Amino acid sequence: MEKTLVEKLDKANFAVFNSMDDWVRIVAPEGSTIFVNNSLKEAKVKSKDIEIYLNENLPLNLSSENETIRDTTVVEEKLISGRYYSIKASPIFIDNNYVGIVEVFRDITRETMMKVELFDENRSMLDDIRFVRKVQSSILPKDRIYGNIDLSGIYNPSENVSGDLYDIVKIDDDKYAFYIADVMGHGVKSSIMTMFIKVSIFSIFDKHPDFTPSEALLKLRKRFSELEMDSSQYFTAWLGIFDFKDHSLTYSNAGHNCPPMIYKKEDLDCEFLHANGRMISNIIEPDVYSELTTTIKDGDRILFFTDGAIEANNEDKKEYGLERLRESFCKHQDLEKVYEEINDFTWGEQEDDITLAMILYKEN
Repeated sequence: MEKTLVEKLDKANFAVFNSMDDWVRIVAPEGSTIFVNNSLKEAKVKSKDIEIYLNENLPLNLSSENETIRDTTVVEEKLISGRYYSIKASPIFIDNNYVGIVEVFRDITRETMMKVELFDENRSMLDDIRFVRKVQSSILPKDRIYGNIDLSGIYNPSENVSGDLYDIVKIDDDKYAFYIADVMGHGVKSSIMTMFIKVSIFSIFDKHPDFTPSEALLKLRKRFSELEMDSSQYFTAWLGIFDFKDHSLTYSNAGHNCPPMIYKKEDLDCEFLHANGRMISNIIEPDVYSELTTTIKDGDRILFFTDGAIEANNEDKKEYGLERLRESFCKHQDLEKVYEEINDFTWGEQEDDITLAMILYKEN
């Protein structure tokens, strides 16, 4: 008389199964359950739902006519009696003959709930980041004419939010301040710092309309130091004041290593608006920011940018660089075309925020 599957299995196998906390059942090819381990027996006593599940659900690979599917281990996750289980169904072979399926049920409720909680937290965090990005985008100045200044800009953060900022501030009918800033790092922390910079500079010129660029940057640094941020937080900024009466631009630089470049229509050439000055940080002593003044004429254009534009890499890991940017700006004097050439040069994912702004000066 041929032995049954249970008889063919060694007693040691059942001892191993019965020592497991996981549930185990063995199902014969025709679908009958021929073994359940002690853990599963105890669970069935405690919950009728488990008995119902076992009666109504057979292993997916049990009855398949396709031998490849039948002979493959199948893993699925199910909710049983209010708990999540990972179910692994593996074929049993004795003397190369297919004789049934062994199922192992592992309780993964804790892991699953952690995944759900993490997903909910990430979704909430993403919602917050999208909100911050929306706010940050809204604080950038609109592309339009401000007095004698025709302003346009391109803002492309490497992440959902950015540490780049540019803005224009009306001091009076004949004077406007323009600045560009780059906060260390990326993400929400840097984004919030850009909002601090915007609010601070607006407030400085509102209370001190007679301030020069150097005085404004020193006041900004003082306000930053009052935040008592750690040493890892710092930012750079370039700030200039346009005077429409004498058509001058006076500017200072707080460590911004991306000096704006001006295209002189009369000379058909570009030059950098360099100025010395340290970045704004709690670990660097206050600086006396130098001030320079240049004459600006009708049709002159100024390009402002952050380091993401010149540090963009191509497939050979070469940076775009200041000289390529200068050549592109001198050639096109067009913001969209400059940005397009940076994009064409860049290989792979964008690693840093890219912010470009251009001012076309128009004499009334």
